[in-house]
Amino acid sequence: MENINFENIIKSFFLGILIGVILQFYDHTDMPYAFKVMAVLASGSIGFIIGLITEWITAILPISLANARTYFFINNLIAVIVAALIMASLIVITSSTMENKESFLPIVWIVLGIICIANLFDYLMYRRAQKKLKTFKAWMNDK
Repeated sequence: MENINFENIIKSFFLGILIGVILQFYDHTDMPYAFKVMAVLASGSIGFIIGLITEWITAILPISLANARTYFFINNLIAVIVAALIMASLIVITSSTMENKESFLPIVWIVLGIICIANLFDYLMYRRAQKKLKTFKAWMNDK
């Protein structure tokens, strides 16, 4: 448990909320406002669960994969697989007709795309922070 990055779990929760808000713009059905809010909160909860599972699996990986690029790639791969499994289970649980499953597929692609973009953004922010740290260390050594 000490290797789990809780910050990423919280980020996943807020990413889930963001995905829920984006999907509200994608789906133009008439629903009461309370149901839309509940859908966004449910999306955040699912994001929290995905983040928790992803960080738990990532925490049990061997330390030999400590390269940042490899870590972010594996973390993204795990997040996409876990999200796809959860979305597939939602399809199986909530709908029984083939028509609903086909209309649900673009939503799955949107969610997986947003997860990949968020993980890529997280990696780029990590690289930016490392570059700034390297510049700061060089500046400190010059002093």
